[in-house]
Amino acid sequence: MDYEKLTYINSRGETLEFGITSVYHCNVSKDVTGIAGIDNTIYKTNSMGQHGDTYIGQRYEARDITIVGNINTTDKDRVLELRRKAEKILNAELDAKLIYTYKDFVRVIDCRVDGRPVFKSSKVFMQFTIPITCCNPFWREEAEAKKDIAAWVSSWEFDFEIPEEGIELGYREPSVIVNVYNEGDVRSGMRVEFRAIGTVVNPVLLNVNTQEYIKLIDTTMVAGDVITINTDYGSKGATLTRDGEVIDYFRHIDVDSTFMQLAIGDNVFRYDAESGVTALEATIYHSNKYLGV
Repeated sequence: MDYEKLTYINSRGETLEFGITSVYHCNVSKDVTGIAGIDNTIYKTNSMGQHGDTYIGQRYEARDITIVGNINTTDKDRVLELRRKAEKILNAELDAKLIYTYKDFVRVIDCRVDGRPVFKSSKVFMQFTIPITCCNPFWREEAEAKKDIAAWVSSWEFDFEIPEEGIELGYREPSVIVNVYNEGDVRSGMRVEFRAIGTVVNPVLLNVNTQEYIKLIDTTMVAGDVITINTDYGSKGATLTRDGEVIDYFRHIDVDSTFMQLAIGDNVFRYDAESGVTALEATIYHSNKYLGV
């Protein structure tokens, strides 16, 4: 049978697995709280004589997850060994991620232990309660979604006879417009990557729907340069990678630029540059964000 399981991985790569078949036994569907749904706060205002309130906005709160289970062995030495291992891995000093798996369905969330994991002896097994908080409350897929703009497209052809005009190995996708579809439950930040295959001056990415843009100023890219701009909350910034060196490039973002978020559904973008646009490639990465598993 297929069972739900949770895998906790800290920033050192150390792992604990919680599930029906794990030595850290846990029935995820019954003994774990907080993996579905998120509390939210509504902001509103009112004035004298007004009936009801005026909606201003809302925010989702951090997610709290509690994992309850037992160490599935009665060998006392083994129990103590497994408890020590869990306490070592569940170190609140370390960033971590929690992975939910059921059959082929996988979701990931960043987390940190919040408080003291409790281990308590019972008549048969040692029980545990592990409190976890997720400051970013949204689950995501394992891999980022990726959308290329004007990248090179493979077009391999192998014939026994080589034609006079040669063999087409690849071509440059001519479009400078792309639709990035956000199939998540909420707006999402993105990571924009500009790559130069020649000289490019002041590249820009424009949201066709909203007319928001991200523009770089005082910038001349040469072949091999990669500029990366991150618009995700908590990770906003820009870097230039040149000859293997990563340089902070935040000061080159035009002050009227917007750290654009992807709306739910369609988001149409186009890119341009003051000069050298034909030597520019762009890729947009994002993670769909979900309210629960």
